[in-house]
Amino acid sequence: MKKLILYSAFGFLALTACNRTKSENKNSETSDSTKTVTADLPENFYKRLEGDVAGKHVVMNLQKTGSDYSGTYYYNGSWLNLSIATLIGKDSIVLNENNFSEYYFDENAKSNTLALKWIGNGFKGKWTSGKKDKTFAINLTEKYPAGSYAFSVSTYEDSTKAFPKKVKSPVAEIGFRALSATGKSASDNWLNQELKKLMGLKVGQNDWNTGFKTLATAYFADYKNTVLDYAKDGDGNDAFLNYSNHSSQSIVYNDKDFVIIEQMDDDYSGGAHGNYASTLHCLDTKTQKKLVLSDVVNVDTVILEKLLEKNLRKQYNVKPGEQLTTVLFDDYLKPNNNFYFNDNGLAFLYNPYEVASYAQGQIIVYIPFTELKPYLVPAFATRIGLK
Repeated sequence: MKKLILYSAFGFLALTACNRTKSENKNSETSDSTKTVTADLPENFYKRLEGDVAGKHVVMNLQKTGSDYSGTYYYNGSWLNLSIATLIGKDSIVLNENNFSEYYFDENAKSNTLALKWIGNGFKGKWTSGKKDKTFAINLTEKYPAGSYAFSVSTYEDSTKAFPKKVKSPVAEIGFRALSATGKSASDNWLNQELKKLMGLKVGQNDWNTGFKTLATAYFADYKNTVLDYAKDGDGNDAFLNYSNHSSQSIVYNDKDFVIIEQMDDDYSGGAHGNYASTLHCLDTKTQKKLVLSDVVNVDTVILEKLLEKNLRKQYNVKPGEQLTTVLFDDYLKPNNNFYFNDNGLAFLYNPYEVASYAQGQIIVYIPFTELKPYLVPAFATRIGLK
């Protein structure tokens, strides 16, 4: 999410996995649980972590697939995004803290870093500012309190040649990273049904690998039809026939019986560059429904537009009197249905070409709940812990 595609070869925000099965019913659990795990980090995982970073209490959602780490954390403010900087052995990593709006203030800004060492049930390490003038201790513990869920990851990759008889034939590649709740409760089962639907699997198709293979077969059939047409009408230059299509699911928020999933789809099918888009799905495991914006706030669109503009200006360095077109296509920003939240605020995500150019990447505007308090739906405010 949040331009992370610019920081990694594949652009996946979160490729998640869990290193053991969690079977207790989260809806009835009333106390925190801390996992006991082996000293070495597994090849793939998803971890929900709590503790202190730079002197602030944070909740971190950290993901790893192979050697690629990514994730987010939040405290009393908006999200900060994480991407791999250095991999040090099996138990130590250095992550970059990517605060993208900061680059609108200083294009030469250097990322803050988190140097982390796995200690069996969490991480210890050091947070260092990009200017190297401040350091803070980091202490994080893996925790899944009541209302949060453990997840594993299912993966699939395949490819096919456009022209099988050619030695240097262009190819099409497809890949999936999908989440599965590992518990056995009704909420876990409902989450898994929703996650499969989001990835495009048919209702009742319980096996991830079979579902992925079905999707891949259809993709490759379309691809081969395209290249056959190209072979008939093309000019012999098949450089743009190296297609790729990837879909990944990641966790943005995992608390209070809300699970927010980001699904990122990354596609290249010829042209100067590919494209990518993230869709946010706010899943309420208590009511077993996907939230819409009116479940969170009851506010006039004009008021919400003003709050979006105010925070866009602050976060993207658009000075008073300057038009929003310094960042956007238009001189206004309307709310969309691609939203998510944490304990402290609500954010709207706009994909490339939606409100700004491809070069701007994803535009994300965060509105603190302190500014939305009069408009919060009472039931939601109670669930999220706001008075």
